[in-house]
Amino acid sequence: MSFTASSAAESFASWIDGSWRESDTRYPALNPATGQPFTNLEAASTRDVDIAVASAGAAFRKTRGVRPATRAGWCRSAAQALLASHEELAEVLSTEHGKPVAEARGEILFAVRGLEMAAESVLALSGESPQVEDPNKRVVVRREGLGVWAVITPWNFPVNIPVEYIGPALASGNAVVWKPAPTTAVVAAKFREILLAADFPQELLQLVITNEVEVAGHLVTHPEIVAVGFTGGSGTGRSIAKSAWDKKLLLELGGNSPIVVLGDADLEIAAAAISNAAFWNAGQVCSAAGKVLVAASCADELARLLAKRADDTVVGSPLDPDVTMGPVHLESGIARYERLIADARERGATVVTGGERIAEKDGFFFHPTVISSVGRDAAVFSEETFGPIASLTVFDDEEDMIAAANAGDFGLVGALFTTDLSKGFQIGERIDCGLVVVNDTTNYWEYSLPFGGAAGRHSGRGRLGGRWVIDEFSQVKTLAIDVR
Repeated sequence: MSFTASSAAESFASWIDGSWRESDTRYPALNPATGQPFTNLEAASTRDVDIAVASAGAAFRKTRGVRPATRAGWCRSAAQALLASHEELAEVLSTEHGKPVAEARGEILFAVRGLEMAAESVLALSGESPQVEDPNKRVVVRREGLGVWAVITPWNFPVNIPVEYIGPALASGNAVVWKPAPTTAVVAAKFREILLAADFPQELLQLVITNEVEVAGHLVTHPEIVAVGFTGGSGTGRSIAKSAWDKKLLLELGGNSPIVVLGDADLEIAAAAISNAAFWNAGQVCSAAGKVLVAASCADELARLLAKRADDTVVGSPLDPDVTMGPVHLESGIARYERLIADARERGATVVTGGERIAEKDGFFFHPTVISSVGRDAAVFSEETFGPIASLTVFDDEEDMIAAANAGDFGLVGALFTTDLSKGFQIGERIDCGLVVVNDTTNYWEYSLPFGGAAGRHSGRGRLGGRWVIDEFSQVKTLAIDVR
């Protein structure tokens, strides 16, 4: 299986039970920079899911006694294999997804670190021997893998997000049946091919490619699947939670990141960070800029600075090294952006720059957009945009800003800009998000940190990252031994 941007394999298939599995059903893979197909994908069936789950289950049972140091070695070997092929994979990622090749390369190198971190985190786990009242008992409490996970990942980070699950899963002693997004399945197939060079029992990671909801649903509800990991939209996450109610769930869902800009903020720093949050990866990030809540005293200047950064963004072919923003991944996203912008305009907002598709380019290109004077009744204020849009809502009262930051269904990531460190702590603690960043982009995250939504919101459950994700991928086992 080989790939270059100019000459792709005829089709890309699932990797199931030790081999690439052909199918009678194919669907096209699109290049968002041209809007045209560039290769084909073999769609797996429900029968293929059954085979994949059975093979993963057998591999899990065979390896469940393997020690953590050995599993850590598997993750390091996978990291080395990915690092060795990252340039080739970056070209595939850029072509199929649409992000600039420099961003694609950065994503893959970040994923290499994720695999290394999974190895480090599992070695840091320790058990305990709690005291008990029965003098004849000795008790050991330890962590062990759960079994076979279904892992369903999105298209916006088609290498890094899978690694956020696959690395900890293997490190913790699980097996995985991975279903990538159908629109970035070529990347997934190439990634799986690269991992064939890694030193771990290969059947522990099955790859199921499909664009059929029925097949994905069969995987999620399969009786031999003990846990489901999913990153994606809140609506799909809710559906998974209902249908897989009897399984362990790790869900990282949507966001509408509130960004509070106080009157004392350094606006150059704020503009740089908000631009990153709005335009990096074309805004197609769950932690991207949502509602920017700005003090009236600095609203006009912030809008001007953001507009300049939007206008300075170089939009074009993702394979051009000078380009800083490629096309959006899905053409359907453009229709959503147009709806949100039109609604905001009807409610009194002003489009400072952008606001429309780039008509002179083929493919799915959209102008980086800044909207000011957005009302709280506008859809863009409360919905997840998932595109290159920064929308500003003006406030006169600090308490009102905090209340607005906490309004709505989401609670994933928030940000606060102020030069007063005391306010950074005090207000940051009051923003109801799983992660709050002070004076930097909402896209800030490292593998050593916990990442997930606040309780009671629509942004998911559980935590990715560091030792916290190892807890998610393992379960407590208590062993009580009578020593008489």
